Amino acid sequence: ASEAADIRHELMGSCFTYLSLVVPLIMLVVLVTFRSIMIPLRLAIALLFTLAATYGTAVVIYQTPLLHGLFPWLAGFHGVVFEVIPMSTGLMIALGLDYDIFLV
Repeated sequence: ASEAADIRHELMGSCFTYLSLVVPLIMLVVLVTFRSIMIPLRLAIALLFTLAATYGTAVVIYQTPLLHGLFPWLAGFHGVVFEVIPMSTGLMIALGLDYDIFLV
């Protein structure tokens, strides 16, 4: 149990470092590619908003009893598993980047 707690602590602690490295690097690549300042800023705001909205929705669904009246099977869940956070972050950044670039 202590090994899982250590792994969880390391993973959750490294998420901020991961985001603080990945988002500026993506902004730099987009800045060099499109030669515009507004496109990377808009992209960073869109990526961070997407992450915040997704994690906020997951917290409301899985960690609060707000929806237990509509969906009683959610009462058995006690939160999001910590392995999901890094995987979903990478997936959301990739999809958000693709859709944001193609919409510009």
